[in-house]
Amino acid sequence: MTAATRSPTIGPMDALSPLHRAYYAYLSRMYALAHGLNRRSLLGIRLGALVRWLPIVALFVGWVMAWPSGMMVAILLITLWGNYSLWRAKRDNYNRFVPNRAVGDSAPEPATLPPNERLTILATGLFSVSGRESRLLLRPAKYWRVPLGDHVVMAEEEPGKFLYQFFDARSLQELREGLLLFGPHPRATLAVSFLARWGPEFTRFGQQHESGHDDLPPPRRVTVYLSAEDDAVRRLVRDTIVSDARMARR
Repeated sequence: MTAATRSPTIGPMDALSPLHRAYYAYLSRMYALAHGLNRRSLLGIRLGALVRWLPIVALFVGWVMAWPSGMMVAILLITLWGNYSLWRAKRDNYNRFVPNRAVGDSAPEPATLPPNERLTILATGLFSVSGRESRLLLRPAKYWRVPLGDHVVMAEEEPGKFLYQFFDARSLQELREGLLLFGPHPRATLAVSFLARWGPEFTRFGQQHESGHDDLPPPRRVTVYLSAEDDAVRRLVRDTIVSDARMARR
């Protein structure tokens, strides 16, 4: 594959106004900061808890010691901003996808990924094995398409441990391009939405299939986010999914 531009944010970010660029860059860094505070500890105490409670303690001390009102207002604003930011980041799973546009099908037939050839990407979202599931955030992953039509995303939860998602042209619901806000800068990302029959809710699939019973829960809509350091890799993933969907419609 030929080398491509290494900055995955140039195209989508250039289309934004300076105000939107600054706002999304701020949110991206704040999500990363909140994620780091939630994962790190000091003397057995989560740094996120310290950030929440230290300004509250400072407010109490200031009230007792009659600090100047201007200082108290500043501490109050910092307390509200810090607590709201940490709460909102946790609720959003420390990332946000900003859609740019739905991927259209007016372009000529694109180059696609040969079956079973794997691409290295970064995966975000809900991934599973038969007995458990977890939400991952920009974890190293492999994407490939098998000859029978399934698209596979294998994400590394931690070294040596992998979680998966599977979809095909029939289960695919929507494919969008946009920005994933997390880290030092927003990343150009694909949002792939599909109906999934994979994960802990469907662990008895094999037994039910063999016995002829099908009382599985209905498929659930899942969205995973696929990013890549190389723009050419992301485009190849997009074009492979789009091409497969076109062939299914025919």
